[in-house]
This record gives sequence, structure tokens and C-alpha cells, in this order.
Amino acid sequence: MIKKKFIFSNDKDISIRNGNFSKYQDYKIRDIVRDYFDRFFRRPIYFFIYKNFFKHQNYKIDLTLPAKGFSTLERRKELNKISKIENKIMLNIGCGNAYDYHLWFKFKPKKIVGVDILNYKNSWMKIKKFVNKEKIKTKVEFYKKDFLNFSYKNKFDFIVCDAVFEHCIDFSKVINLCSKLLKKNGILYSSYGPIWFAYGGDHFSGRDKQYRGFNHLLLNKRDYQNYFKKNVGTLDYELNEGGGGVFVQNDLFSKLNGNEYMDIFKKNKFSQIKTYAEFCPIGYSLIKKNKVLKKRLLKKYPFINQENYYLKTHIVYLKKK
Repeated sequence: MIKKKFIFSNDKDISIRNGNFSKYQDYKIRDIVRDYFDRFFRRPIYFFIYKNFFKHQNYKIDLTLPAKGFSTLERRKELNKISKIENKIMLNIGCGNAYDYHLWFKFKPKKIVGVDILNYKNSWMKIKKFVNKEKIKTKVEFYKKDFLNFSYKNKFDFIVCDAVFEHCIDFSKVINLCSKLLKKNGILYSSYGPIWFAYGGDHFSGRDKQYRGFNHLLLNKRDYQNYFKKNVGTLDYELNEGGGGVFVQNDLFSKLNGNEYMDIFKKNKFSQIKTYAEFCPIGYSLIKKNKVLKKRLLKKYPFINQENYYLKTHIVYLKKK
């Protein structure tokens, strides 16, 4: 049974409980060591091991990763290498609590404008207080708004977002608006996943048993609803820990495959600078070893190549033409 219904208005503040932005600013020694190891060992090795790993994607993949080896800070550094962030204006779509802003502050952007359809007012206030207290030169603005209704007085040098695009029901309109809001030669950075056809593409399936990670693709509507009711957590858990229950309840998924995402970018005047793809080791193993599961998927989705079932994440750096 559902432990607690997901009934809340967009006006309800759902900021992370007991959140303390200040504690997130320190980058631990182990994180520094991990990033060093990833940069000089893991990623160069992955480049050779997984070269041409995905053979049926109609776009260039610069590097394939096994769902690890490229931390959030390293992704920011890569963006800064492509185009200097300092003194630039940045739009952050789906900013949420914005507790990752300490990583953006390292690159000294002139301004970060965060927009989210949900209310994180308490978290946003903490970040603004932190900026004032620490005398950080980067200005921050937050707007509670559906992105498709968002407008701004100036165009942006960067548009950035993490874990957002996979939840955009009308992805084409979102990218069209990004193109309008971004300056010519501006940069769009995004990481998104798990992609819909991948293992756990609904951010929910597989949370009980690994072999059920494709339930969102295989179960009929009634059986999927029963599976959801059996495994969903409390509202508090889904908002602060699990996450997937909220997305499933509201059907917040773009439901696109890798090629479809890249085609939409291209149609909206974005060209690839760098593209990283992460595969899901669990999904890959299931497809290779569980013949019954593989047969069920291929029978139900005859036009979907099997590698889409383990293409987990895109990390893209795009330039507006």
C-alpha cells in the first residue's frame, strides 16, 4: 500500500531537511584523490577499453564511462576549459536546492540565475545568506517558475543543468527556449539520466530486485501501478532520499532514447563540442546474461536497439550556432 500520498502544491516548500549549505563547500581529501585518479588513470583507460562501445548511436561519443569516473567538479572544470566561466552569466535550469553552487562559485561567474518549478525557498535563502556572509562576488537569483514560461531581460553565456532533461515532458520546447535564451556561441551543458529505455529509466524500477529494473518498459499499466504501490516510500523519503516516486506519480519523463535527444539538439541549432556516455553495468549484465528478459524487451520494442537498455546517461557540451 502507498505509505503516504504525494499530495502537495507547487507552493509548498520542499527544501532539503536539515540542510546546511556551508558544510558542502569543503572538498574532502578523498574527493581530490578520486578526481586525480579518475583524470590520469580511469578515464584514459576507459577511452581504450570502451572505444566504440556504442555502435548504434547516430552521434559522436568522445568517451564512454561505466557510470563512474567523472565527478561533478570535473564536469565543471571541463566546461571551464571549453569556455571560461569567470564573469559570465549563467542560467541553471531545475536548480532544486542549489546545494551544488559551491562548485560553481569556484569558477567565479558574474551571476547565476536558478529556476525551478518547485519551491525551495528555504534553501535559496540559505544560499543567499551564505553569499553575503562570505562576500562571494557571484550574484545569485532564484525564480520559482515553469521553465517554459521563463523569460529574462538578457541572454545568457551558459545554460547548465543536471538531472533535468530526462524529466522534461516536452523536451523539444525546452531546447527551443534554451536556444532563444542563449547568446550566439553560448554553451549548453547538461547531464541527464537514467535515459528512459535504460535500466531504472523511471528512477524507480529495480529498487526492490535488480532483475525488475525494466519494469517500467515491460509491465502493463495495472501491474506497474501495483509494483509502484508496493515499493514506494513515504512522501518525505521520496522527496529527500528516493526521488523516483515523485517522478513516477506525476509521469515526469521525456521518454526519449539517446538518438532522439541528440536530434532535438541539432534541430535547435546546437552543435556538439564533447559528448560523454555512461552505460549501466547492471543493465548491461542483465541484457547479456538474461536471455528471457532480453527476448521480452526486443519483442515489445522491435525498433529499439538493445544497447539503449544500458545507455544510462549523457553528459553533453553543446554550442549554439
